[in-house]
Amino acid sequence: MIVPQLWREAARFPATLAWSVTLLTLVSLTHLAQAVAIAWSMSAVLRGQAHDVLVALALIVGIALLRLVLCLAQASAAARLGGRVRQAVRRRAMRAALVSERLHDTAARDGSMRASLGDGVDGIDAYVSKYLPAVAQLLLTCPIVVAGLLALSPSAGLCVAAGVVLALLGPMAWKRMAARRGLDHWDSYEALSADLLESLRGMATLRTLGDVPGTRGRLDARSEALRRATERVMRVSLAETAVTDLAVQAGVVAASAAAIAHAVAGQAPSIEVYLILLLASEAFRPVRDLSRHWHAGFLGLTAVPGLDRLGAFAEQRATAPGHAASAVEGDRAPTERRAEELRVTGLGFRYPGAPDDVLRDLDLTARRGSLSAIVGASGAGKSTLFDLLLGFLTPHSGRIELDGRPLRPSDIAVVSQRPVLFAGTIRDNLAVTGPATEAELVAACHAAGILDEIRGFPNGFDTEVTEAGTSLSGGQRQRLALARALLARRPVLLVDEPTSALDAGRAANVIETLHRVARDRVVIMISHRPETLTEVAHVLRLDSGHLDRSAP
Repeated sequence: MIVPQLWREAARFPATLAWSVTLLTLVSLTHLAQAVAIAWSMSAVLRGQAHDVLVALALIVGIALLRLVLCLAQASAAARLGGRVRQAVRRRAMRAALVSERLHDTAARDGSMRASLGDGVDGIDAYVSKYLPAVAQLLLTCPIVVAGLLALSPSAGLCVAAGVVLALLGPMAWKRMAARRGLDHWDSYEALSADLLESLRGMATLRTLGDVPGTRGRLDARSEALRRATERVMRVSLAETAVTDLAVQAGVVAASAAAIAHAVAGQAPSIEVYLILLLASEAFRPVRDLSRHWHAGFLGLTAVPGLDRLGAFAEQRATAPGHAASAVEGDRAPTERRAEELRVTGLGFRYPGAPDDVLRDLDLTARRGSLSAIVGASGAGKSTLFDLLLGFLTPHSGRIELDGRPLRPSDIAVVSQRPVLFAGTIRDNLAVTGPATEAELVAACHAAGILDEIRGFPNGFDTEVTEAGTSLSGGQRQRLALARALLARRPVLLVDEPTSALDAGRAANVIETLHRVARDRVVIMISHRPETLTEVAHVLRLDSGHLDRSAP
């Protein structure tokens, strides 16, 4: 089956694709050459020509060794092609996922997104790396074999040609049915992934509420739906395989009958009879390979519609001014950039369907050298303001400028309220913004106030961090996230609730660290704890969509 999105993705890497196809075609030609050598050896045995037998055997061994080398090279080229396509698709899918419509879509489920970005993207590898080169191999080698058979025996050639056409066209109806049922299978897989992830995240709450049996029942129902969908796909797949095998066997049998008829009639030397028999089998090798690779890549094919809807195959996603497809993947500056002033003028925003503006005619000026803090009641719009600065949302009115030019997502680094840390080393978690030297790691951690603690660990920067950073304290996670943000080398730093989970002493340490960081960049923080801001001179209260200087 032709999936245009995946063909276009593979065509983005023409050299790698061409090299993979060329190597696979050469592998096919070695099979044909070996068939000729085997036919020669068998004919020589019948004629009692020992020298020709030895030469033919040497050719067979040499061709087998050559094919081994070519297969290894082709597997490497196919792996490079699949890896590059996976990387490109996943990068665009993640960029498309980080747009305001999806970030604020309450109906979107993290488990479904995870299945698409993980298993879905990984699943297209088999189609791209194996199936596409196999299609090219079939188009190149099958005509050569059929032409050779027609030259040897027109009737055998016609039988094989008819068998190849039937083996390709016959399963098309089954493949279309499998594609439709595959979509149901992927939907069931996504739903189970989403339910499972949400259940694991809320396990403590489910146990407290006594809903573990109910959750187990829902997961059992999802699993049963996935099992039924899988069985339906497998039944269709078996029928398609049967049609292909019937066509292959019929073609081979018909060609063999034609060869035997020629031999009985004395119309062909024995070597030609052997060639007809062997080439008839080789003509169907690309067809069998094609069918095998299609089944191997079936899971990825079922994920293509979802990835397409997500925007994983889009050339470029258009965005409004100030709207970022990804604030996480902004270009990393090669050198430290500085800015003097972030100015927000007349900013207004209202969520679709909301009766009132969240922010209206809001003005804000934050300068390098001093820490700016924003406080306000829950729901006042503090997070909305940060989303507007980041470009996740597009303002309805107003301007956001950095030193007189529009603020870009690549100007901003963020430390969230609950920093995301990954299972790996401290060095791995710090390096997610890009490669960093040891001196850069040390400088960032020193500025964030975490260096002494890292050096106190037995393995220093190579200390293992558990998933979600649970092996570190809340203050350590905050400061490690701050160091990671500093390594991004952005002139503006947004910090969301950095002291929410800390005691008074550690909260004071974090505020002191932010003061130190603010010497080199514009720093704006959100806080729900005014008592921790006694040392912050520039405190603004967000109320009724406006910012006003907070009373001391």
